Amino acid sequence: MDRLRNVRDSLPPRLNAGILMGDGGFCILGWMLTVAGYHPITVYNSTLFVNDPDPRRGGLVVEVVARTYGLHPEQVVELARTNDESPSNERVSAVRHALDVLVTPGAT
Repeated sequence: MDRLRNVRDSLPPRLNAGILMGDGGFCILGWMLTVAGYHPITVYNSTLFVNDPDPRRGGLVVEVVARTYGLHPEQVVELARTNDESPSNERVSAVRHALDVLVTPGAT
């Protein structure tokens, strides 16, 4: 929960949609991996896979984020969906709300 709160509290002013890290910044999954200590090159190398020689740290992005943050893969997919489907000017607040729901029991 502390890691998730840290992600929520450190969200950048803008999030990209559709890819992990683009010219304008990160999507929520790329941001989560970077906050957890992954090097941006490891994240940017592939939008679907984290390339790490340690098999405990690499793998499909959704699975790596789920494992790193103690989430179910479905929760990670929902965060990505919230990120990608929100209008650009509302994206950060929508993702922040989704993170609030994850870190606050009973929140909706």
